[in-house]
Amino acid sequence: MKRACLIVLLCGLSTARAADLGTWGDLYPIAEPDLVGTMKQRLGDMEKSGELAQKQDEFKQRVIENSLRPAPVRGVAIARENTTRLYDPTFIVSQDISDHQGHVFAKKGQRVNPLDSVPFAQTLYFIDADDKRQLAWFKTQKSTTLSAKVILVNGDIAQATKALGSRIYFDQDGVLTKKFALIAVPARVTAAPDGVHLQIDTFAVEGQP
Repeated sequence: MKRACLIVLLCGLSTARAADLGTWGDLYPIAEPDLVGTMKQRLGDMEKSGELAQKQDEFKQRVIENSLRPAPVRGVAIARENTTRLYDPTFIVSQDISDHQGHVFAKKGQRVNPLDSVPFAQTLYFIDADDKRQLAWFKTQKSTTLSAKVILVNGDIAQATKALGSRIYFDQDGVLTKKFALIAVPARVTAAPDGVHLQIDTFAVEGQP
């Protein structure tokens, strides 16, 4: 019965005559702003006034400054005492790793120490190049490895390169600092005598002129 009533209502609606309900308000065409045109006009105005060239120069300068002096690594203080500790680079394989021929040489869940296969034959020096004491400390260092790298946690790369006469790296976003859990500098990372650990030494420079 309900279904029959619904059909009757629908039929009634379809045959009903249209009625003029009058005008209830003014109608206007929808006008959307031409965003691209507006941007082009704005850029044209900026170019004529010289503002665009100024913005470009400011952007270039910021890029140069950020590349020469990246954001300092947070959470790293100046060492107050000499310390020595060992770092175990062992990690757990998250998935099977195979070579180019498809031979699996490390299985998921396996504990792997990279030093078992590749010895750590370099010395890493972590310093804050804005601290003259750390620059002086590095100049006294005698690396026993063929490869040595200076890694900044803060400071100007160009100035540090000139002051130390060495190629300089910067620990962007503190990747290595976090990996080695460094909380103070200057610090030195070398292979430990046992060959399966890394040795991390920090050196006190506070109180030195």
